[in-house]
Amino acid sequence: MVTKLLVLPLVLLLAQKPAEKPKVHADFQFGSYPTSRTGEELMKDELTREVVVAFHEGWNLDKIAKTLKVSLDDVSKVSDKLEDERLAGRRDEFDVRPFIPVIREADYMRMKDGLKRHTDEFTKVITDNWKDIEGLVDSLEGMKTVPKDRAMYETIVSGILLGGMMDAFYDDQTIMPGPPRHGKNERYYAWLVESNPAAAGKLKRELRESANYRIITIGTTLSTEKLNVDDLRGKAVVLDEAEARKYRAFIGIFTRDKLLPYFKSHRPELLKQAGLVYAGRYVAFAQVFAWYYDAIANGVTDNLVAARRIAPPQTLYTYAVRVPQ
Repeated sequence: MVTKLLVLPLVLLLAQKPAEKPKVHADFQFGSYPTSRTGEELMKDELTREVVVAFHEGWNLDKIAKTLKVSLDDVSKVSDKLEDERLAGRRDEFDVRPFIPVIREADYMRMKDGLKRHTDEFTKVITDNWKDIEGLVDSLEGMKTVPKDRAMYETIVSGILLGGMMDAFYDDQTIMPGPPRHGKNERYYAWLVESNPAAAGKLKRELRESANYRIITIGTTLSTEKLNVDDLRGKAVVLDEAEARKYRAFIGIFTRDKLLPYFKSHRPELLKQAGLVYAGRYVAFAQVFAWYYDAIANGVTDNLVAARRIAPPQTLYTYAVRVPQ
């Protein structure tokens, strides 16, 4: 009886232990900045994600086909497509690797404490300057067509975190220069994250030009319709020439002078964090940092939403800003 009592908890413990994942599997989520519809569509395919992960593990085509039990021809077609899109390819004669970082669960676990600390610290940088951002929003007539907490969300999340900050990084070039080219004419940073959709980035920002306005969407999905500025007037934020100029100037100065210094002063820590990621052996620091900053921006957004400082969309917000003339 005693033996049975001892064995039973052990059996229960073993039953609760999660099954170990294979080195290569399809439970990886794709993220990118700027948001790439081409990349998202390509990475919806399970075999494509598996091939990228297999390249991350250093597998060749024969091993991929044999282990995944798919035809070598199918694996070769996926590999060719990835090479065409400049998402994976040969580093040298023998080594095929992804051209984007693959963030495995073990990588994320090593980084998560530092990521949370940087997210919380950067949230404080934003809230310490809240009155300045609020003053901008209050001063723009084009913002008054929507509730203030929505206008603040669009300004902070889209305009600052995923807009002006990226421009500040690209202009500064010491942490993250402009994104690499993919396909024929797209430029974006991209990544795959293992079994963690939130860490891959929930937020999607997209812009296009229409009749001398930038139509910008921000939210957790991509727009399925192409609205123009006339569709938005009276229903959404529309910033015409003078206000658009004031809005851009504020964000440009604010991100460069108030926000970028945080990352420049923490560059040694950021380099150390990137060094915890295995993918850092085959991609540049900037590509790991692109994912890391996107995770920070998503985390800051969650913090501000939880504090009821900004109101998120159910799916997405759309607004318009006049382009410079």
